[in-house]
Amino acid sequence: MHALVMNDGWVPTPPSPASMDHLPAQRDPLTGLLNKHGFIREGNRLLPLMAAAGEHPHVIFIELNNYEGIVSRMSYEEALELLQAMRWRLQLAFGEDALLARFDSERFAVLLPEALDEFTALQRVLETPVVIGGNAYHLSITCGVATYPEAADNMHMLVIAARIARRDAINAGRPVSTFSGEQRRRLSRSRAIEDGLWESRAGEGLSLVYQPKVEIHSGRVIGVETLMRWYHPELGHVSPTEFVPVAERTRTIVPLGEWMIRESLHQQSQWRRQGLDLSVAINISPAQLAPEASGTPVLDILADECDRLDLDRSKIELEITEGLLTDESAMAQVRRLANAGFGIAIDDFGRDHSALSLLVDSPARTLKIDKGFVDNILRNPRQAAIIRFITELAHDLGMRTVVEGVEHIRQLVAVASAGCDYGQGYFYYRPMCADRIHGLRTPH
Repeated sequence: MHALVMNDGWVPTPPSPASMDHLPAQRDPLTGLLNKHGFIREGNRLLPLMAAAGEHPHVIFIELNNYEGIVSRMSYEEALELLQAMRWRLQLAFGEDALLARFDSERFAVLLPEALDEFTALQRVLETPVVIGGNAYHLSITCGVATYPEAADNMHMLVIAARIARRDAINAGRPVSTFSGEQRRRLSRSRAIEDGLWESRAGEGLSLVYQPKVEIHSGRVIGVETLMRWYHPELGHVSPTEFVPVAERTRTIVPLGEWMIRESLHQQSQWRRQGLDLSVAINISPAQLAPEASGTPVLDILADECDRLDLDRSKIELEITEGLLTDESAMAQVRRLANAGFGIAIDDFGRDHSALSLLVDSPARTLKIDKGFVDNILRNPRQAAIIRFITELAHDLGMRTVVEGVEHIRQLVAVASAGCDYGQGYFYYRPMCADRIHGLRTPH
């Protein structure tokens, strides 16, 4: 037996049911509450009925902030008691007729016909310490609220809106946040980007630009980095900083990445026929190297294009993120790419917590130093010392260095003094279309 500790004394709570075997598939087997699918299905049935009755339905998404820390100190049976205590508290706070659900572990949801008058009272009920096995556990919740139809016109999107509101509450350090009109615009834009990326899998609306890579001591352009651009028919030009994370999350980065590889190598072949001997660097997403990635493997795409276009594999460099060094399955594929003759570069080196020991077995031949070091190199002499250390380490390991984000002559002098081999940035060139590469100082 567990108990709810209220300010006015002890209120016993009912024990958990002896068996949940009779519950249908729409219910959570541990609490007897609706699960996510049951909540959305029943909610979609109730929403128009509530609206027809003149009510203003709200979804509240509730998450226990310290759930993992609490259950780590409990036995399995005690953890079940905690979930049952949460079920009873939700019923106490919202009433027996409220539509309640447990989504997973510490996440719960409620559909109400009207907004809460007082959130503090809800906090008092849900956050009051619960005693299980003679120990008192202090609970903490964060909630997101979404209103029908202002936030969304169906239950699935209302839940998403409420979860977004909860995330904003966490970021703002508040216990509760309500989904706003601005959040709805952001969500609508995100959905438009998701749909648009799916429709652009074959390259519709996509284009490539190229940022030259310059040999610092000679000033010659010796290669380019391929960068993707995207034009959405309704949103216009969408920044890579906005659409790439969405593509990563939805896995559309896999077909987009294949398109980028094939187009980049086709352009490299055209340059070669025109007398330009340039290396091409192509960013490879971790999703493209994941074991469950759909589509043609990266190595097969590259090998097919190189054979078809008669390209020199040593002139093709694949840029991977630093965090990939700790992913054994992905690195196995990276090594196969290196063994097949393709160059490997570690992008944005130094941005994450670098594991220098992992460089020893890395097949990379290039380290790209994160632009964050260059941004502050003139104000903080220690940044120059770090760049010098990374450069010396790279050289000792048989690698070359590319420093990103060079925008001023004084920055160039500083990175050149640190021994860096190549530079990229607006001081040299902005990303440009393929035709403009012809006018640059390139090796022939």
